[in-house]
Amino acid sequence: MELSYDINQLDKIAYELQKKLFAQITEGIDLPVTNTHLYMLHHIKNQGECMVTDIANYLGVTMGAVTGLVDRLHDFKLVRRDRSETDRRLVIIRLSEAGEELLKKVDNKRRQVLNNYLKDIDQEELSYLCNIMEKIATKVLNS
Repeated sequence: MELSYDINQLDKIAYELQKKLFAQITEGIDLPVTNTHLYMLHHIKNQGECMVTDIANYLGVTMGAVTGLVDRLHDFKLVRRDRSETDRRLVIIRLSEAGEELLKKVDNKRRQVLNNYLKDIDQEELSYLCNIMEKIATKVLNS
């Protein structure tokens, strides 16, 4: 069964939302971080420590691309590079204190911004929105 919807409209809404929300969430951050930087920092935080290959697999990019991103985060003092004690060839990426502080600031700001926009949506509508987003996320993640 073919559904009737305007994919261009959905795409435009998603793009505009992401762009506007990212600008609001990162407002006041003095570093020129990107969405990809924040995804990396969250992944490193969730894992505790990572190697470049782990991050590349998570983001679906090359190790060379990740090395450049890690270099940038290291320049901003948001991550540390430590050598493995068992194999000195391996470099382990960990969040620095500044990286943890940045994520706390971004997460708090994200909650504040989203709460501001969601406060006028009733519980039934919010539940419906969450169900739809979960269905889409499940299909995307399982493809």
